[in-house]
Amino acid sequence: MVGSAAARWIEPLVGWAAAALLLDRVLRVAHHAATGWSDLGPALWGWFDPLGGRIAWDSGLYLRVAEAGYRPEEGLVAGFPGYALAIRAIDSLGVSPQTAAVLVSALSGLATTLLFWRWMLDRGLDLRTRRTALALLLTFPYAFLLAGVAYSDPLFVALVLGTVVLAESGHWVWAGLVAGAATGTRAMGLALVAYLVVLALDRSGGLTVPDPDPASGVAGRMRAGWSTLRGVRCSGRGLRPAHLGVLLSVWGIAAYAVYLWRLTGDPVAFWSAQVSGGYGHGGVLDLRTWLKASFVRSPGLEVHHIGDVLNELAATAAFALVVFAGVRVGRRFGWALSALLWSSAVMAWAFCRWLAPAGRYLLPVLPFVWAWLAAGPLATRSRARVAVPVAFLAGSVLLAAGFAGVYELHW
Repeated sequence: MVGSAAARWIEPLVGWAAAALLLDRVLRVAHHAATGWSDLGPALWGWFDPLGGRIAWDSGLYLRVAEAGYRPEEGLVAGFPGYALAIRAIDSLGVSPQTAAVLVSALSGLATTLLFWRWMLDRGLDLRTRRTALALLLTFPYAFLLAGVAYSDPLFVALVLGTVVLAESGHWVWAGLVAGAATGTRAMGLALVAYLVVLALDRSGGLTVPDPDPASGVAGRMRAGWSTLRGVRCSGRGLRPAHLGVLLSVWGIAAYAVYLWRLTGDPVAFWSAQVSGGYGHGGVLDLRTWLKASFVRSPGLEVHHIGDVLNELAATAAFALVVFAGVRVGRRFGWALSALLWSSAVMAWAFCRWLAPAGRYLLPVLPFVWAWLAAGPLATRSRARVAVPVAFLAGSVLLAAGFAGVYELHW
């Protein structure tokens, strides 16, 4: 019995290890080539090297915060503290901050893989569906981040998956605490608040969503209330004290706001730094941000080569897929996940002057899209189940090479 239970976890472990090993070589060789080394042997066959292409772009921000704390004059407050605190915790064991950063991200990537597998098991998805969804997760063009890249995204993805697994298992307080850690790692974590609220209403019987037969077409959906949401009903009468655990989901960002207020006098100094510090973010209420005016007016400011084109196209496709899949994921797995997908998509669109960052910003919610694709559109298409991950992997290799320095991919 124990052996059988353990065997269920072999495939996700092997899958993550294989993807991580492949992308490790890609990152190291790309970094090796970008720095002008002549002998590729150490990059191909050498031992673990935390500096081999994994630390670039915003990695330095988190490392400086982990080592020396926040320095408002440097704009470091733009980065949330969750990842830096995790680096500091591992660093206290006696390893270098760079190694600690890579270890946190690698362990987070492994945790993401296992949590996704656990979620699919809890949902009763069959083995072929789980394998397909796992392949999509590990080969998606931005999945190279899960191989140990020193960014906060892998930790954030693991926290989002952990929140979903805990909440859907009825562990509301733990789910709220983990969600709070997510909101203290990235601002995108606020999407979990919407998810937890909708899930609590749904599980308590207080949420009714019209679900017309797909064959009824647009007219049927409008009659059911989709055009005005008049068919949606919410009631908190069935909520229990345990559901108050969802309120804990904001503890991370609330704690950071209090810290910033004491440090700078501005509780949202992180956003002020992001808008004015060259991070590519725009004002949430600025119409130019919503219309992507700066990108439309001067695309050459951000698109310099084929790598940037790929980045923009992949991010746009990820955004469109999340928006499109929102209803379908909701019908299949619950409307709380629709709330998570859509709120994440809105923030990814509204936070940035262009769309490229959306590819990694939406990484935490894409696993649920992969599960829907694997259980639905790809279930009867054997060729597509192979072709899509292969195409994804090619994109992941190209983006990983760009991140590691072969070309200056804008992150």
